[in-house]
Amino acid sequence: MLVNPVQRFSIKSVKVTIWLRALHPRNVFRISRAARRETTNVFLRVERGGIAGHGEASANAYYGENAADVAAKLEALAGFLDARAVDSPADIAAIWEEAWPLLAPSRAAQCALDVALWDWLAKREARGVTELALGEKPRPVVSFATIGLSGPKELEQKIAELAGFPRVKIKSDRTGDLSTAAHVRAALPQARIAVDANCAWGEVDFGKMAADLPGLGIEFIEQPFPPARDADMPGLCARLPVPVMADESCVTEEDLERLPGHFAGFNIKLVKCGGLTPALRMARRGRERAMRTMVGCMLESSLLIAAGAVVAQLTDYADLDGAWLLADDPMQGWSFDRGTLRPGEHAGLGVVAGPLTGK
Repeated sequence: MLVNPVQRFSIKSVKVTIWLRALHPRNVFRISRAARRETTNVFLRVERGGIAGHGEASANAYYGENAADVAAKLEALAGFLDARAVDSPADIAAIWEEAWPLLAPSRAAQCALDVALWDWLAKREARGVTELALGEKPRPVVSFATIGLSGPKELEQKIAELAGFPRVKIKSDRTGDLSTAAHVRAALPQARIAVDANCAWGEVDFGKMAADLPGLGIEFIEQPFPPARDADMPGLCARLPVPVMADESCVTEEDLERLPGHFAGFNIKLVKCGGLTPALRMARRGRERAMRTMVGCMLESSLLIAAGAVVAQLTDYADLDGAWLLADDPMQGWSFDRGTLRPGEHAGLGVVAGPLTGK
């Protein structure tokens, strides 16, 4: 379902349009703390000089965000952008800082604006965002494909769909049961497998898990405890035979400095940290700290996935299957070919906006 644009305004040479759009996963998407049948994302269009840049925010309640509040924050852009030049990535970075007092505390709103400006500038220069940001053409990106919490029949169907996929991420619940991982390993012997607890493993028997993990060939475990238990992570990491990555414990750039010694790496999500501008800095900082890096996503359209694919040029892993999981992606962008994202041919983010999102 499409909700009518929240507001459309033209201030001198800049026109901004905001949409709320309900998106639906092909199957109910279950993790340890929630089941999603629908998500409402916010789409932003910034137009100047006949060129339109598009941004997106997938607001997540875990981080205190919702679509209506994100849209309301973006309305505050009226009168702000018109006075600012966007001629370089440095200009986008400056606007990222300057807009924060208007958009705070919504990193999701900051993300939508930042992504739209990258898209707009690259289109104006008739090149891709990866070229603009990194000085090179984008490479295809190998991504994890996620299996949410599933019953036996649903699990069989999902495993069959993933035949030949190179990387699989398995969502886990509070039990820490690795039987799904064992089932996937038996069915997909060549796949690289990760397990994501989404903070749920507070009462797991890690002695037993440590004994079971080596035979499963698990690449890494993601966020076993909630952030309030980060102090327990050095001891846990010492017990487990595989690396442990942070997700909920790593939201913004400021979180990076306390991760070494607690986690082997971290998951960057554009809607958590505020967009492409800080995500690129986080990826580079992770490399400097010799940490494993991954760029991830929420349930989101091919627009935000394309922005994540720019960051994936710098990371060790990508988990960018959010649009592939949808039944009604309103954008056409990077194709998801059996676990590999392939770049679009258009300028900017390489995405063509559907007719319901402001083409």
